Amino acid sequence: MHRHLLILMLLLCCLGVNAQQQQDTAFRKLYKQYFKLYNEPEKEKEFWETSKKVEAYYKKQGRQRSYYKMRQNEVLYLVDHGRAYQAIKRSNEILEEMKSEGAKHYDIVYTSLATVYESRGNYRMAKQYFMESLKIVNQADSGALISIYSRIAALQSTREPKEAWEWNEKFGSLAIVYPDYYKMYLSQKGQISFFMSDKAKFTKAKAEFDNYLKQHHFVDSVGMVSMSIFQKSFNGQYDEALALLDQKEVPGLDLITIHDVKGHIYEMMGRYDLCMKESAIRRDLRDSLNSDLLYDNINEVNAETGLTLLTEKAEKDHEAMIREAAKEREHWFAAVIGLLAVALGLVASRYLQKRRYQKKLLKQNKELEIALDHAQESDRMKTSFIEHVSHEIRTPLNVITGFAQVITNPDYELEEEERNNMISDISKNTIEITNLVNELLEVAEDESREHYERNDNVNIHQLCQEVIKNASVINNAHLQLNYKNMLAQDFTLRTNKIALKKILNQLMNNALKFTKEGEIELKVRERAANGGVEFTVTDTGIGIDKKYHEKIFERFYKVDNFKQGLGLGLTMSHKIAELLGGSLDIDDSYKKGARFVLILPS
Repeated sequence: MHRHLLILMLLLCCLGVNAQQQQDTAFRKLYKQYFKLYNEPEKEKEFWETSKKVEAYYKKQGRQRSYYKMRQNEVLYLVDHGRAYQAIKRSNEILEEMKSEGAKHYDIVYTSLATVYESRGNYRMAKQYFMESLKIVNQADSGALISIYSRIAALQSTREPKEAWEWNEKFGSLAIVYPDYYKMYLSQKGQISFFMSDKAKFTKAKAEFDNYLKQHHFVDSVGMVSMSIFQKSFNGQYDEALALLDQKEVPGLDLITIHDVKGHIYEMMGRYDLCMKESAIRRDLRDSLNSDLLYDNINEVNAETGLTLLTEKAEKDHEAMIREAAKEREHWFAAVIGLLAVALGLVASRYLQKRRYQKKLLKQNKELEIALDHAQESDRMKTSFIEHVSHEIRTPLNVITGFAQVITNPDYELEEEERNNMISDISKNTIEITNLVNELLEVAEDESREHYERNDNVNIHQLCQEVIKNASVINNAHLQLNYKNMLAQDFTLRTNKIALKKILNQLMNNALKFTKEGEIELKVRERAANGGVEFTVTDTGIGIDKKYHEKIFERFYKVDNFKQGLGLGLTMSHKIAELLGGSLDIDDSYKKGARFVLILPS
C-alpha cells in the first residue's frame, strides 16, 4: 500500500549519485536494468544479483555514500514486498558494516528503519527515526532532505496537521525543481489543510494543484482523486466523497490514511458513532501490520481494547431510543385522532416531547464523543505497548540469534575465549528478555491489586543496607554511593518488606542508569510534621526537565525513547507506593540531577 511512496524514496535516494556513471555505458545499462527489476517481483533472484553488481561498482569507485544508498534500496525492496522483519535485520547489517568500515552515513540506516515502521502503521517510531536521521544528515544532500521532510509531513498530517504544514513547506522549498515531487508537495498541502478543517487553505492549495497539472504532463494520477475527495467533503457532498474512498485503491492514500479520511468526514458530519467504527477498523488494520513485526520476534501478542463492544452497545442504545421515540409518536397520533377536543394541547405536548428527544440525541452524541476519546486513548496505550515491547525485545533477540548461528556453524573456527564471550552475551541477553517479561508480569500483578498487606515489622536500617549492597553490585565502584540514616538503628516500620524493597531498588537502579559521574545518595528520616517515614534517592545525573514531571509516572513513558527499558519502573513504583498507603513524587526544587521522594505512613 506504500508502494508509490517507496518508489519515490528509491528515486530520491539516487538523486545526485549518477552524474559520473553517465560516462560509463555498461554501467548505465546495468543501472536501467536494476530499476526495471525492482518492479518485477517474479525476478527477485535476478534483482539481488544486479543489486550486488551496482553496489560493487560504487565500492570500486570509492563512492561510499552512493554505495550505502544502494544498500538502503535493499531495505526499501524488502519493505515493498512485505518483509518488514527482514528489512529491519538488513538495516542492522548495514549499520554493522558502517561501523566496521568507519562510515558515518547513519542517517541512511535511520531513514530505512523509519520507512519500515511507517509501512507497518507505526508512525510514532517512524517519526523518531526520521528525526534522528535529520540530526545527522548532510544538509547539502537535497535528496535525503526531501525524503525526510516529505515523510514527516505525511506522518503528521492526520495527527498534528499544524506541525505537518511546517514540514511540508520545507519539503516544497526543495522540491520546486523536481515536478513529480512538487506535485506531491501540493497534494500533501491539500491533505493537511483537510485535516486542519481549513477550507480557505484547502481552496488555495487545490487551485495551485490544478494549475500545476495544466503546466506539466504527469503519467500517474497520484493526488487527483484525493483532492477531489477533500473538495467534495468541504462542499458537504459527503456521500460522493465516501464513495470515492470505497474504491479498490485511491492513488496517493494508503489504507490507514483512507480510514483517517473517512473518520474525519464522519466527524464533519457529526456522526460520532460512525467515527468510532472507523477508528476501530483503522486500529485493527494498524495492529495487524504492527503485530507482524512482533510476531516474528516473540510469536504472539494479543491486546484488545473493547472498542468494538463499546461501539455495538452505543448502536443498540441509539436504536432503542429511536424505537421508543417512534412508539411515543404513534401514541400521540392516536390520541389526536381520538380526542379532537384537546388537539391543540396534544400538539403542544408533541412539540415539547420532540425537544426532549433532541436533547437526548445531543446528549447521546456527546457521550459518543467522550467514548471516542477514551477509545482513542486506549488505542494509543496499546500502540505504545506494542512499540515498546517490540523495540526492547528485538535487540537482545538479534544478539542471541546471531551468536547462536555463529557458534553452531561448523565453518567458523572460534577461539575458546571468543566462544565463551559469545555464550556469555547470549546468557546476558536471555536474562535481559526474562527481566523484561518479569517486569511486565509484575506491572500486571500490581494493576490487579487493591492493596498490599502491611504485616511486616521492617528494620529500616537493615533494609536500606541491603538496597545499597544491591546497587553496589550494579555500580561496580563507578559512582560514589552514600547512605544517610537519620533514624535509630533499631527503628521499625509496619509495612510490606518486599514491596518497599522493590520501590527502593527501582529508584536506585534508575539513578544508576542516568548518572555518568558524581554520586547517588539514599537518605531516610522520620517526618515530624505529618508522621511517617521519608526516603529520598538523589543523584547528580542528567536530571528530568520540569515539563516532563507530570508524565514520568505514566506507563511506557520515557523522556529518552532510545534509552533501554520499557518505561514501567517508575510507573510500578508509584503504584506500589499508593498501595502501601503512601506516595512517590519527584522533587521540583532539586536542580543538580534528580531526586525522588517516597513517603510511607507509620
